[in-house]
Amino acid sequence: MKKTLTIVSVALVALVLSSCVESSKKYQALLAEKESLVAENQNMENEFNATMGILNEVENNLQAIRDAEGILLVQQEGAERDQLVSELLQIKEVMAANRARLDSLNDVLAKSNKNNANLRAQVRKLQAQLAEKEEMIAGLQAQIVEKDGQIANLNTQVSNLSNDLDNANNQIESLNNENLAQVNEMNAVYYIGTTKKELKEKGIIVNAKKVLQSGVPTSEFTKGDKRELSTITFNSKRAVVLTNHPTDSYSLVPGVGADGKKNVTLEITNPEVFWGVTKYLVVLTK
Repeated sequence: MKKTLTIVSVALVALVLSSCVESSKKYQALLAEKESLVAENQNMENEFNATMGILNEVENNLQAIRDAEGILLVQQEGAERDQLVSELLQIKEVMAANRARLDSLNDVLAKSNKNNANLRAQVRKLQAQLAEKEEMIAGLQAQIVEKDGQIANLNTQVSNLSNDLDNANNQIESLNNENLAQVNEMNAVYYIGTTKKELKEKGIIVNAKKVLQSGVPTSEFTKGDKRELSTITFNSKRAVVLTNHPTDSYSLVPGVGADGKKNVTLEITNPEVFWGVTKYLVVLTK
């Protein structure tokens, strides 16, 4: 019984002592400090994780820009201009967002009382890399503007050259037409074959010895090209050449037409000689 009472007494004393310790001001202060340290440590860990998240994101974006540099340089030479401009604008937007996040992070780290020299150095390094890439993008955009100007200038030159070429072609065509007209006129010949009565009525002859005296009525003749005119058929039994043509440059060949009627064909054997004296041919048919 005494032993039992002793044990109970010891337990009661320990309980009272424990209750006194927990209720003391010193204990409460230590407990509050512990909880504050735990909370501060958690905040530091959260800030560190957030900081590292921002740094990793910026670093990944920079790596993506590095990977795109080679493509942009190739596209600058051969790709469509609008596509290159669009990609440059997208990269500029990404870099602007990265710069804003780094500037904000740098301000937070500068105001912090913690030892974060390494983190701030990393931020400055990334800011320098961003500045380098921004300069590169600005250079590419300047080259695009310069090339746009060069292209516009070349387009103007091409347009001017095209106009000059059109004018030259028009002049050449005009000269060719004039030359062709002159050549055709040089090779133009005129012929008529009919009765004496009609030849007199048309004012072509006065008599058999007076042919084409003056004021030749060209409209009464058939026009031909001596380069192509080799035969002329007259629907008559006989034909006599009244104009002056060398007799060895032609021949008169009698024949029969499809209608069974007799005709005479003038065959020009030497056009240059035949038309050398006159380019008018008058034939009296009988």
